[in-house]
Amino acid sequence: MIQLNNLSIGYNGTPIITELNQTYQDGCIYGILSKSGAGKTTLLKTIAGLLNPVHGEVVIDNEVYWNFDKNPVYMMHQRYSNFGWLTCCDNVLIAERSRKLRDEKRAIEVLDKVGLAEYADMWPAQLSGGMQQRLALARTLYVKPRYLLMDEPLSALDDTTRSKMQNLILDIHKETHNTILMVTHSQAEADKMCDYIINLRKEG
Repeated sequence: MIQLNNLSIGYNGTPIITELNQTYQDGCIYGILSKSGAGKTTLLKTIAGLLNPVHGEVVIDNEVYWNFDKNPVYMMHQRYSNFGWLTCCDNVLIAERSRKLRDEKRAIEVLDKVGLAEYADMWPAQLSGGMQQRLALARTLYVKPRYLLMDEPLSALDDTTRSKMQNLILDIHKETHNTILMVTHSQAEADKMCDYIINLRKEG
């Protein structure tokens, strides 16, 4: 369970949003909507431990984390965050921190689910923007995180592919019963995928 206790988020000590008191229950999908610049990405980065709170705390499984390396959440960034010096297959495998646990066969299976199996030995730069987003999604699904933060994970996809990837995320969710916090600008996407929808409001 993720809890936000009197949480204020922002940059350089200046809050964007203050006094967030929310609880994200295990096994649910939460859609986070708001206007641009209202703090959606900042919220995810704070929960992931990539940004320090301006005030308050993020509690995950009754523990406050101050080191993002030990934070049990996994974040899929809006800008894909693929590694240009690794093949597509290795981009998926790197999600598993332990080299001993990396399974190339399963990585190829996940690439196949997102329609990229034939590109396993290619470089991210050889892919289109939509394909790079699917590669980032494959890496995320490979690791099957218990807590998954997704910052507009499907924004670069056409409608048909986006629908397929929505269904894939939902299928993995049914299998793992993980908790997902997903930023989206699409009300329709939130209605389809999410158990709860949260609308953030920027200060001022």
